Amino acid sequence: MRILGIDYGDKKIGLAFGDSDVHVAVPLDVVPNLGDATVQIFARRVKSDDVDLIVVGVPLSTGDHHNAKQLEKTRVFIKKLEGAVSIPVVEEDESYTTAESIRLQREEGSQAEEDALAAMLILQAYMDRHG
Repeated sequence: MRILGIDYGDKKIGLAFGDSDVHVAVPLDVVPNLGDATVQIFARRVKSDDVDLIVVGVPLSTGDHHNAKQLEKTRVFIKKLEGAVSIPVVEEDESYTTAESIRLQREEGSQAEEDALAAMLILQAYMDRHG
């Protein structure tokens, strides 16, 4: 199964790709958040890349970037995305993914952008839980 991972943000959105057969997620890129236009871009990408599932990170725990307002914004985005695609869109807790993506950049020398790494971590966590 081909899976698109999304780390949603007000200004930019990190993307990752995963394949449940090989059980690996990789960072893709970071795109600007253009509101409804971005949802349409993702809908086209789902078709062109033959994606079977979308996993969106949601801020379920509290912290610097996680609050009820951000959770609400992310769920509004998810609803719009669900209306634009014909595949399942599921939530995955994104707690600590930003801190972990920064660690990967610093300690492991990853060249991928922070938000794309966060999307990869969200997607990998989903795949690990759903084996």
